Amino acid sequence: MVQSSKIRQNDAKRLFKAALEAGFENAKITIHPDGRIEALASFAEQARTASENSWDEVLK
Repeated sequence: MVQSSKIRQNDAKRLFKAALEAGFENAKITIHPDGRIEALASFAEQARTASENSWDEVLK
């Protein structure tokens, strides 16, 4: 059975804001089909892959 996970918009905004304030240049949230929510942050621009969401640039 596939679980649905939700992350509230305010939680996502706080995550991105905290990542930027900590000095990270990029942050990304991935919601997996099994319900896991993964948050990643990086210091350098990484190569974009075809699987990235076009909204990633807007949320930076």
